[in-house]
Amino acid sequence: MSGPVKYLFSAERKMMELRGEVVPENSPLATAPAASADLSQLLAEIRELKGLMNGGAAKHEAQGEQPEIAVLREHLVDLRNHIDDTKKEIASIRQPGQDDDRLTSAATELDAIVAETEKATNEILNASEEIGDLLDKLKERSDDLGAHSMIDDAMGKTINIMEACNFQDLSGQRTTKVVKTIQYLEERILSMIDIWGEEGFNGIEVDNEALEGDAALLNGPQDQETAIDQSDIDALFD
Repeated sequence: MSGPVKYLFSAERKMMELRGEVVPENSPLATAPAASADLSQLLAEIRELKGLMNGGAAKHEAQGEQPEIAVLREHLVDLRNHIDDTKKEIASIRQPGQDDDRLTSAATELDAIVAETEKATNEILNASEEIGDLLDKLKERSDDLGAHSMIDDAMGKTINIMEACNFQDLSGQRTTKVVKTIQYLEERILSMIDIWGEEGFNGIEVDNEALEGDAALLNGPQDQETAIDQSDIDALFD
């Protein structure tokens, strides 16, 4: 009875060939059952080792990403806080859905200043011209040379008054530029409100400045467009 058959791996067969030894022809390759069992065990161990390596790499990679995620989360929180602060500042200037608008009120007040200043300047110029005409007539009726000299001085003062009224043109132009800038800011704010939507400002509390004393009672002068006409007031007592 022949002894147990030894199954040779391909590497063993190759080494025997290199040493010049005779390789048994009946020695099967590593595909024999015993060799297959050894190979399966070897492959299983390789897969297990590979799994451990992959698991360790994945764990290391996950640990490396945690600080980056924390930094990203922190930046997102800061960004959200800045957005909330921006909404609060916008709401303090222009509350969506309400007529109270500080920018519009400021622009309206400046327009009223320009209009009232122009009106007063025209009245001053007209009065100065009338004074000049009266001085000319007074000079014609007087033969007193001393009086003529005083009249000429008075006419010179009226000319100075008229020249000084040129300030209205410059101040009006500068104020108009400020009004246009305010209107531009208001347009940008309204655009941001449209982007977020009015519902995005719901629940935002605005800190209104508390006025005390006379400041709490002052609400004028009234805008000519929104002011109550005196005839309407008189009609209440008719």
